[in-house]
Amino acid sequence: MRNQANPWLTSNLWVLGLGMLPAILLIGVLLYFTGWAFAFSFTDLALVGRKSVEWSWVGLENFERLFTRRGFLDSLWTTIIFVFFSAIVGQSVLGFLLAAALRGTRSTLRSVVEVCIMLGWLLPDIVAAFLWSATTAQTGLINQLIIRPLGLPPVNFINDYALPVVTIANIWKGTAWSYLLFSAALDSVSREVVEAAKVDGATPMQRIWLVQLPIIRPHIATNMLFITIWTFTYFPLIFAMTGGGPGRQTETLAVFLYNQSFARGNLGFGSAISVAMLVIVGCLSLVYLRMLREPK
Repeated sequence: MRNQANPWLTSNLWVLGLGMLPAILLIGVLLYFTGWAFAFSFTDLALVGRKSVEWSWVGLENFERLFTRRGFLDSLWTTIIFVFFSAIVGQSVLGFLLAAALRGTRSTLRSVVEVCIMLGWLLPDIVAAFLWSATTAQTGLINQLIIRPLGLPPVNFINDYALPVVTIANIWKGTAWSYLLFSAALDSVSREVVEAAKVDGATPMQRIWLVQLPIIRPHIATNMLFITIWTFTYFPLIFAMTGGGPGRQTETLAVFLYNQSFARGNLGFGSAISVAMLVIVGCLSLVYLRMLREPK
């Protein structure tokens, strides 16, 4: 392997090491803060008060608390629902359908759709949260343009259907990533292969299911990996729209972590939540990484 390397690199390894230095520093910083979070998860460290200075080791007490009290498990279930319908079903499926429907077209309709998709992605989370809150409120746009003209009483969607509203808002916000990735993936599929399947009598659905999807399988796994991690740990839009409420209907693990660590000041317990989230996301990542491997 060394004999196959560039001769200049083998004689100037210090240049290669210097180029790798920023990545090494970044990884070191990440490991440093991860190590502190892991260490604090075994303590009763608090944000304010005596325990913020005179904290003590409590062993596995914080982790036992995760599974013996309903807060963590309820938030985990809310997060699973949010990730499944928002990322896996919503962003991924909608992004692929839009990419497949608009593939190969250079029409004004495609430009309009792409601008609308990118607009949601580029808007700051706080602005997007304000727009969706204003649209779904009891005096919002939906009630004024649809509900009231039909003679029906106004509906406070953000209060009565908080989790579905937040899920739809996140689909609108994040579909652009899946659309761009699937558009690039579908453009890489040889047109000759698709035309050959068409000549063989394959229907449009069969061409997508039996020809295109197997070819872009690694791209699907890559997309699922990223959007699952992002959505599982997503915080700004949910917190800005509902703060985890009403009640605890939209309290995902990220919001639960914030409330425990900063609203209640339980930094030790919050560290245990972050470690649990790290383990869950790591397991999900391993599943997707296995999907990236070529089938034997």
